[in-house]
Amino acid sequence: MLNKTIESTKCFHCGDYCAGEPVVFDEKAFCCKGCSSVYQILNKSNLCEYYNIHDASGVKLPELQDQQKFGFLDNATIAAAYIVFSKPNQIAVKFYLPQIHCSSCIWLLENLQKVNEGIYFSTVHFPTKEVTVYFNPDAITIRAIAELLASIGYEPYITLDDGQGSKRQEKMVSRRAMVKIGIAGFCFANIMMLSFPEYLGLETITVDGLTANLFRYVNLLLALPVLLYSGSEFFINSWFSVKQRRLNIDAPIALALAVTFSRSVYEIISGTGGGYLDSMSGIIFFMLLGRSFQTKTFADLSFNRDFKSYFPVAVCLVDKNGTESYIPVQEVQVDDTIRIRSNEVIPVDGMHLLGKGEIDYSFVTGENEPTSVAIGDLVYAGGKQLNGSIDLLVVKPFSQSNFTRLWNNDAFKKTDKNVYSFTTVISNYFSLAVLTVAFSSFAYWYPTNIANAWQAMTAVLIVACPCALLITATFTEGFVLNIFSKHGLFLKNAQVLQTIATIDQVVFDKTGTLTYPHASSVEYSGEPISVNHLQIIASMAGQSLHPLSKAIAHKINVTPCHLEHIKEVAGAGIEAWENETHYKLGSSSFVSNESAVPVASEVWVSIDNKIYGKFIIQNILRAHVNRLIHELPYPVSVLSGDNNNAEHYLKQQLLRPISYHFNQSPQAKLAYIESLQLNGKEVMMVGDGLNDAGALSKSNVGIAVVDNTIQFSPASDAIMLSNQLPLLDQYIKAAKWSKNLIKTTFVISTLYNVVGLYFSVTAQMSPLVAAILMPSSTFTIVISTMLGAALIEKFCFKPIADLKNIHQ
Repeated sequence: MLNKTIESTKCFHCGDYCAGEPVVFDEKAFCCKGCSSVYQILNKSNLCEYYNIHDASGVKLPELQDQQKFGFLDNATIAAAYIVFSKPNQIAVKFYLPQIHCSSCIWLLENLQKVNEGIYFSTVHFPTKEVTVYFNPDAITIRAIAELLASIGYEPYITLDDGQGSKRQEKMVSRRAMVKIGIAGFCFANIMMLSFPEYLGLETITVDGLTANLFRYVNLLLALPVLLYSGSEFFINSWFSVKQRRLNIDAPIALALAVTFSRSVYEIISGTGGGYLDSMSGIIFFMLLGRSFQTKTFADLSFNRDFKSYFPVAVCLVDKNGTESYIPVQEVQVDDTIRIRSNEVIPVDGMHLLGKGEIDYSFVTGENEPTSVAIGDLVYAGGKQLNGSIDLLVVKPFSQSNFTRLWNNDAFKKTDKNVYSFTTVISNYFSLAVLTVAFSSFAYWYPTNIANAWQAMTAVLIVACPCALLITATFTEGFVLNIFSKHGLFLKNAQVLQTIATIDQVVFDKTGTLTYPHASSVEYSGEPISVNHLQIIASMAGQSLHPLSKAIAHKINVTPCHLEHIKEVAGAGIEAWENETHYKLGSSSFVSNESAVPVASEVWVSIDNKIYGKFIIQNILRAHVNRLIHELPYPVSVLSGDNNNAEHYLKQQLLRPISYHFNQSPQAKLAYIESLQLNGKEVMMVGDGLNDAGALSKSNVGIAVVDNTIQFSPASDAIMLSNQLPLLDQYIKAAKWSKNLIKTTFVISTLYNVVGLYFSVTAQMSPLVAAILMPSSTFTIVISTMLGAALIEKFCFKPIADLKNIHQ
């Protein structure tokens, strides 16, 4: 009687499966009224070609949309932040639309003028997922454009800080890196071509006034931008490492580049040779290319988000006459009255004045059940209002709210951990070894041949520089980072990859991490209830916005009816009168006037004061999480801000020894991570909310679990798509394999160095030998890392059946 049937019909618009009876329009099935309304808008505007580009490519639209959601864009000051061009009869406004994902999206968004004649045209920049709309301000407003985009499923992502500023800065850095690579590659290719007379022993031949010496000077001019611009970061990084009294991997490379360039200049000016400018340019080109693999994937991700990415850009201010206006959230003052609507985040601490307050504090505290607030109660920033609109009297300005102070606590800020990579450690010993060999070669030749002494020492520094080691690490880590990102785990940098290989303890948050954030299992325990009574109970639950009531309404498979005599008591329950029968649905004290110790989230049922039973609501574990927990070869802990009602359920599902800790505040979670580290543990923390921020920051590896990469998440070392969480053990295995791959390719590069050292210490290193040896070692390493990365992907990642097609 209480089982919900799931239909297999797919939505024509978004492609999701239709749960229950689909919405039918124009002989097409839709999963909800939202998708149906989008189709009707497109159909009316003759834009249904959108569906011909990609089947079911639409973006799912929420059924309930607040008509005042974009009211703040009527404020000229706030709207001006999104204007990129303006003249009297034309304005261009730019919005960030994270929903853009395919060519259908681009086609639709670039045909907005067919939906509204006030729009001249629009353009989409796919890499940044931004749309720029050019419109007539006399015909349509910025607010109306935002509402139009939202109505077709592309709601603009607007927060106090949407993270786009930092992303644009990262992309500027990325573009600058690509320019450096382009310059180095162009110059390297031309230097190689102009060095053929040297390679072929034709330096004494003159043809039409062209001599090998002329080509040498041309090579020198080409090498200058490579060294001074493309290779500048190696010298800058090495200088900072020297200031910190620790040699990083760039220090010996910078020394090798300086020696290579100096010796090449000496040989060209003295006419004794062509130098090693081709080798120097090749080193810089391949090292920069390897580093680009590590950074190119992450231009659109934010790993260091702050609280401003969570809050709205403006707030609705209510004056004494009840008139609404929107002001920037930073301008809210003490004693102002503000209005918070359904599903809006509360930006300041305030006193509840009007409306029915149901506040979801799960992002702050981790407590899954909402809090009911009475008139006069304090409401804290960071919560989300669930049930209609409420009015608050501001008691603290935005900058002084408890949420802001919690976020700005130093313990909750992500800081770079003082961890040194494998390549950094090796480079210290490698550099000392190379310097020892170089000066030993100089000492050996000095008494008999001063020329050979200088040649041997400089050749050792040129050939045995740790560039091969750097290429080994950067290419391997770059390939593996790209594999990780393809499978839904985005690492902040390559150091995180190496740290993952060392962890020996995993700590999980419960709500939203191990369990689905908005899905629950509902079981009924008690006397059977007739269909007629179930219809009334479903109707009661359906008219409440409380999450537990919504879960019950979704579970009961009967057609609801309209109830006229219904009353909801905040924080207690709901009651109704129908056909002279009294129904109650709520807590045990509300239903029976007797309190009972709950074993889970419970909603009791009584009919005419007779208790029939209760609905037991539990969070549902994510699919395949139990497999993950069993596969992890480390001790596992679970931290939760919830009470311990779910402990019995978790123990039944996760049949292995686990350390459970409930009622954990954000500070308590951080302290637990610290206690593990004091006992010598390398800790990985996996969480999803602000209540996990301190633990994520303190842990050796902090992974934030999100449903999509634009969703707000606390600062972390990595961002993981939630449906990929069951693959965590496979990521750890791949990280360990990548570390072994680096060691293997390092051995290969060392063998090349041994060969090069033989020619160097015997003073036989010629430009031809260097031109053959150094590129061949680079190509061997690149091919080895490519093959190794392919093997890592093949043998470490074993897809879980239907992982991407889980429907709740």
